[in-house]
Amino acid sequence: MASNKPAPIACTLSAMEFKGRAASIAQLTATSLLSHRIDGCTAHLLYRQDAKQAVEQLVQQEQSCCGFLSFEMGQSSDGITLSITAPPEVQSDAEALFAHLLPSQETYVDTAGANETRSCGCVYRC
Repeated sequence: MASNKPAPIACTLSAMEFKGRAASIAQLTATSLLSHRIDGCTAHLLYRQDAKQAVEQLVQQEQSCCGFLSFEMGQSSDGITLSITAPPEVQSDAEALFAHLLPSQETYVDTAGANETRSCGCVYRC
């Protein structure tokens, strides 16, 4: 008999597996993330058009270890869109939950305009 229980709010990766996954995501973020914002329980990410396959792989991998998250991938004229939504009960921890998907603040320069360092880390307008 199938259970209708929601997935536990926990990642199923070991610490070593998470470290490897985070490194892979950091590489994708460094090369392809154009902008991001967190709105409540949802992270909205915009990647370069040529990152579609890598973003699809990211979604597939994250779905397998974080079943409590929902993913919606799309395409716009600006790039590949990815929205990741967590359950409402984790809203107060959303920024921490999505932190491994976002850029570090020190390493990104705005290449779309005046070459200012962005505090959020985006390489494009947020």
